[in-house]
Amino acid sequence: MKKSLLALSLLLGGAFGVMAQSADDVRYCGQVEMTQKMHQHHPGCAHDAMVKDAELDEWTRQFAEEEANRGGGQIIYTIPVVFHIIHDNGPENITDDQIHDAMFILNRDFRKQNADTAAIVPEFQDIAADIGIEFRLASLDPDGNCHPGIVRVQSPLTTEGGSEMKSLSIWPRNSYMNVWVCRDAGDGTAGYTFTPNSVDGNFGLSNDGIVLRYDYTGSIGESNITRSRTLTHEVGHWLNLRHTWGPTNSPNDPANCDFDDGVSDTPNTIGYVSCNLAGASCGSPLDNVQNYMEYSYCSRMFTEGQRTRMRAAANSNVAERNELITQANLIETGVINPALCLAKFTVDANTACLGQGIQFRDRSYHGVTTWTWDFGDGTVLTGSDPAVYQDPIHIYEVPGTYSVSLTVANSASQLTYSLDNIVTVFDYGQEEAPFSEGFENEWPNAAWAAYNQNNDLTWEITTSAEYSGNRSLKLRNFSNTVTENIDELISATYDMSAMDTVFLTYHWAYANKLTEETEDRLRIQVSGDCGTTWSTRRTRTGFTNLPTANPVNSQFTPSSTAQWDTETLMMNNPDWMTDGFRVRFEFTGRGGNNLFLDDINITSSDTITVIPTGVQEIQPIFAYSIFPNPSKDQTNVRYFALQRERVSVKMYNGLGQLMEVIADEEIAVGEHNWTISKKPAGIYTVVFEKNGYRQVEKVMFE
Repeated sequence: MKKSLLALSLLLGGAFGVMAQSADDVRYCGQVEMTQKMHQHHPGCAHDAMVKDAELDEWTRQFAEEEANRGGGQIIYTIPVVFHIIHDNGPENITDDQIHDAMFILNRDFRKQNADTAAIVPEFQDIAADIGIEFRLASLDPDGNCHPGIVRVQSPLTTEGGSEMKSLSIWPRNSYMNVWVCRDAGDGTAGYTFTPNSVDGNFGLSNDGIVLRYDYTGSIGESNITRSRTLTHEVGHWLNLRHTWGPTNSPNDPANCDFDDGVSDTPNTIGYVSCNLAGASCGSPLDNVQNYMEYSYCSRMFTEGQRTRMRAAANSNVAERNELITQANLIETGVINPALCLAKFTVDANTACLGQGIQFRDRSYHGVTTWTWDFGDGTVLTGSDPAVYQDPIHIYEVPGTYSVSLTVANSASQLTYSLDNIVTVFDYGQEEAPFSEGFENEWPNAAWAAYNQNNDLTWEITTSAEYSGNRSLKLRNFSNTVTENIDELISATYDMSAMDTVFLTYHWAYANKLTEETEDRLRIQVSGDCGTTWSTRRTRTGFTNLPTANPVNSQFTPSSTAQWDTETLMMNNPDWMTDGFRVRFEFTGRGGNNLFLDDINITSSDTITVIPTGVQEIQPIFAYSIFPNPSKDQTNVRYFALQRERVSVKMYNGLGQLMEVIADEEIAVGEHNWTISKKPAGIYTVVFEKNGYRQVEKVMFE
């Protein structure tokens, strides 16, 4: 039913909408709040929007008549799309696959190719519409450069969701439909957009588009099937649809019987927040509860009237919508016959053991029809079935380091992409403990593999600093400008299958920059299944326990052993005691300074109380764990002695005052356990001391 409620519609800002698709705390819409913000920033826009809404209504009436006269207007319109992923290195940095899935669902729904149309109630099956509009990721950016149609920008504004966030990345709205994906779409909503009339003015140039929460985008990855039609709903608004109950954001309200959505074949309704297929309200014999512009959790259709309204908006000059579908624009954005312009692939894991599959993923674009993989071991895989050849899994049969290349092609062109020494395959139990690596000999070597995801400066031998000997391992991080720049140092496999306990000792040196503390991160991880899964045993960050020297605003290089620190980690999880035991040092650069490693030692014990033959404690090893930490009650100290020794364990408060003597005694070889009584909330220091050496650990009580 169509009613004239223009003034109220514009007062509430046209159409900000969100598909209400889950029962969590995310709000359906930010309509009122976002509209108020828009009106505050752009005085007079409400009046302008009312004028444009009336213009659109008249245009829609004329367009409907013209389509009827030419027999239904079966022209298929195509709209170029660009996704802007605004992230702060969190889960909101969704994968390309999740974006492609969202695009698939959008096109499926708009072309009425969704299988669940079979479940539309009989009363509405005859008016369920194929909208005849398709959406394609752009393959050319505004400068004409080859592009995947997905932009990624790192910024804390991912939680803002408004105009400032949009300004980080926006393409011309008369060439592309902009979609922003972020952590929070604003005011805790799942997403929003504006109807064309609301953004027709110049202010709309920087606001026009759709904003989505990352977990309401598509049906895979961080989202799910229940939330998968949020984009379908929002594009409906973007093409001038309102909610089926009218211009408010309050479904299930009897007052909605006084309003409508401007579409003749959608029954007047109060609106729904659940799938009541028998729902009837406002004098209608049956409500269209399954409409995409409802909040019913079971949406699966647009009507013929909505089809006409959206197609009219796509052909209107209001907010320049009609410029997107022109042949010239489709060529300029690369939507028509996109060129094959990039060959690229990624690998899920750079290391594996014999018999383990490694997943390769093609990231080439556009229009690839055949793939040829050369895995570097004599195996070449070629074919045109994407299910088999696009993202293959390969199993290497011989240990070694391999280079891999991918050649992609279509009828017009062919491109090749190669990565040298990208995969290292280990045998099981390649090395035996005890093991010591002081980086004094050949590097890289058979015991360690280094991986640099960004192919820039990475681990290297240096003679400018050392804890012992003449060399150490250095990671040049001072000049790094790439946030989340990850470099990995991964060991070969060790046979620990007969062991009960493994000790990992290492020295490191690091300093913050003088002008700022930086959240660089070093994680020490172990694996018992040759790196298929990793367990983090220690995390050190630039804000807390990574620095070993005072900050410097230049390239940090330790000048003496006083600027190094050492740690021994004790590991006795039975899952790690295998012939596939491995160690990984993973450094994540976030704008800090250089890191140095030296004297990595791996020792083991075949029982909990006996030192392996030939293994001696050359320098004091503090093997301990404190758990839980943080603690709301008492906490525990587990200590392992490799030899009979006298050890002191004391706790101090933040003022340096002694709070508790946990242990001060001579202890035997083996495991020892002590309890720290509950303390007032705060951060405390536990000091281990023996033979004139100290090891310090922070403990938090809540």
